[in-house]
Amino acid sequence: MRAACSASLLLAGLLAAPGVHAELDAELGDKARAFRAALVDRHLSREGVVLYRIDLRTVRSDLELGTYPPSADVPTFTGLFAAASCTRAGVEADPAEALDDARRALDGLSLLMSVTGEPGFLARCLRRDAGRDTAGFSGKWLPGAAPHTRYVFRADVSADQYANGLLPAVAACARWFPERARALVTASAGHLLANDMKLIDPEGERTRFGDLSWRSGHGLNSIFQLTGYAVFAWAEQLDPDPRWAKQRLRLRDHYRVPARSRTTNLRIGALTNHSNDLMAMNLYRVLIPLARDARDPALADLRHGLHRTWLRVRDDGNAYFAALLCWVEPESCDRAALERGRTLLARFPLDKRRRAPAPELLELPRRWLPGRKGKELARDLVPIELRRVSSLEWKSSPYRTDWTEASETEYTGIDYLLAYWLLRSVDAQARGATPTE
Repeated sequence: MRAACSASLLLAGLLAAPGVHAELDAELGDKARAFRAALVDRHLSREGVVLYRIDLRTVRSDLELGTYPPSADVPTFTGLFAAASCTRAGVEADPAEALDDARRALDGLSLLMSVTGEPGFLARCLRRDAGRDTAGFSGKWLPGAAPHTRYVFRADVSADQYANGLLPAVAACARWFPERARALVTASAGHLLANDMKLIDPEGERTRFGDLSWRSGHGLNSIFQLTGYAVFAWAEQLDPDPRWAKQRLRLRDHYRVPARSRTTNLRIGALTNHSNDLMAMNLYRVLIPLARDARDPALADLRHGLHRTWLRVRDDGNAYFAALLCWVEPESCDRAALERGRTLLARFPLDKRRRAPAPELLELPRRWLPGRKGKELARDLVPIELRRVSSLEWKSSPYRTDWTEASETEYTGIDYLLAYWLLRSVDAQARGATPTE
């Protein structure tokens, strides 16, 4: 899909010669296999839905009975597992295991959509059989639509489950599963087109963070607008229905969504939302290759938005963002940031449980001013091995010092897998293999 030959030559000049990282890469690969094994064993439901936060004391019965944790971001983690697996399939000599993982995750995404009975509308999470009693749970819960009456689902989905979950899965897996990707994204486009670019639940109510129209964000934070635009860009790419192209052009030329997104996601001191940074970077991951291949006039605005976002996050030491920049734009690859990301992955803890903090964390110098929601922040980046475990490291502050202990709560290693396999893809580009998504 990507005409990346010349860019790969540029990247090859930026990266170290193949083999120089052999010992480190073997260590990173072993860690990827360990994270993948734990995920498949304990976090992947039989439907393909990723349970990103589990209680180790009850997980076996939860998997058997369907009493899945009532979590808020299941489409994100299910979609990212599909994306990481499809990226892996593009760089391994034998892609069979990776494609099987991706197929299961796409099954999960499809169920999260079909269980709502509203094509294009994702459930935030679901529970089966013995888990249908939702008394006391947060969010809006509804019974599953036929033929999924064994399920209940949380219906208050937001834009970030599309930006961080569905769209990366569609973009990464379209090469391997074109019909599955087409069905997911065209259903989403149809839902938005029928509902004035809003996410409307089966009872006819707009979700709290479900405005993906050109009106959202008040012109200051346009990532929701860009999410809606990306849905139609990929629907147009995968399906000949002229409605998708017509709406994308309307969003681009009349409402100027890509142009307005040049100023997306302002950062004011420590008062920032790192989750929005993840949305922005994932949206550029799925949009810039399409615009480049089509020689779309929107490419200049999208590239500006990417680089502006990168300048905002560059000092955070985010391994996924560094690999993403080098994958999307080899000619702009920040070699130093990429190597720091490789080192960070080497130090990335295998244990994803919420344990008591190391004494060193409590001794780190703090900033005078707190961060979002009044939380204490370290003066400098917190070493990855000292940070409180996060459900997804790449959307969490790398300066965080807060912690809560719950030693039987375990998160997945999808964050590691997401960065690792994209880094492997960047390395493959540098060798001239030019892997695609």
